[in-house]
Amino acid sequence: MRIPLDRDSGIPLYRQIQGFLREQIRSGRLSPGTRLPATREMANGLGVSRITVTNAYAELEAEGLVYSQLGSGTFVASPLTEL
Repeated sequence: MRIPLDRDSGIPLYRQIQGFLREQIRSGRLSPGTRLPATREMANGLGVSRITVTNAYAELEAEGLVYSQLGSGTFVASPLTEL
């Protein structure tokens, strides 16, 4: 997954990753059930530390956009429906 990162920005890298993935999920480019790359794989691909990706995924999980399954990975969550 190619995520544009601006290392000179005042925005922390984990927030840039979070923002990019949030936009991909909300726009439908990442559909519900899609497995995100493992944190180690994503970190290696982006040239960042693993904790940076872990923090981004944690923020997305707090927003309800992704969920984790122990031993399986992190997946895009189904959108919540309005009642």
